[in-house]
Amino acid sequence: MRKFGTVLCVVALVSAAAASAQTPAAAVGLVNCAGTTTVDFSPGVTDTSRTVAVSGADEATTCLSLTHPGLTSFSGPFSGTATQSCTTLFGGGSGTETLYWNDSTTSTWNYTNSFSNVNGTKVGTSTGTISAGTLTGASITQTITFVNLDLSACSTTGVTELNGTDTWTLAGL
Repeated sequence: MRKFGTVLCVVALVSAAAASAQTPAAAVGLVNCAGTTTVDFSPGVTDTSRTVAVSGADEATTCLSLTHPGLTSFSGPFSGTATQSCTTLFGGGSGTETLYWNDSTTSTWNYTNSFSNVNGTKVGTSTGTISAGTLTGASITQTITFVNLDLSACSTTGVTELNGTDTWTLAGL
C-alpha cells in the first residue's frame, strides 16, 4: 500500500551547461510536479489488522517540459489488497505504478516508500525508476504529506479515505 488523487505538475529543464554544450538527446531533464493523491480502503482500516482493498489515483493536471512539451498531464490509478491496521498504515512498502500521459503514452515505475512523522504530520517518500515507456531510465521521487489526519475512526468504523498533497521530481536522461 503506497498511494493516497490530483497531482499538479510543473516540468523544467535545468543545466545551462548541458543545454549549450550537449545535443538535446544528452541534456539532463528535470520534471517537478505538485498536487494531491487519494487512497480509499474497503473495509476501513481499524486498530485490528485485516486485509483491505486499496484503490486510488495520482493525477497530474498541469505539466510543462522543454524536452517533452507534449506531456501536459498524467493519471496514475492504483489498486490492490494489503493487510493493514492503523498502527501499520504508514509502515512503507513497494510496488509498481503506471502513469498514463495525456498523449496516450505510459510510464511504468517501480517504487519503494517509507513514512516519517514531521511535527505531527505524516510524510511519505516513494523513490524509484521508470522501467518502461516514456522517460525510461528516469528516476522518480514522490513526497506525500498528510496534514490534519483524523484517525479517530480507527477504533470504530475504520479509516476509509486519506488525502494528501504531493510533490514529484523526475530526473535523469
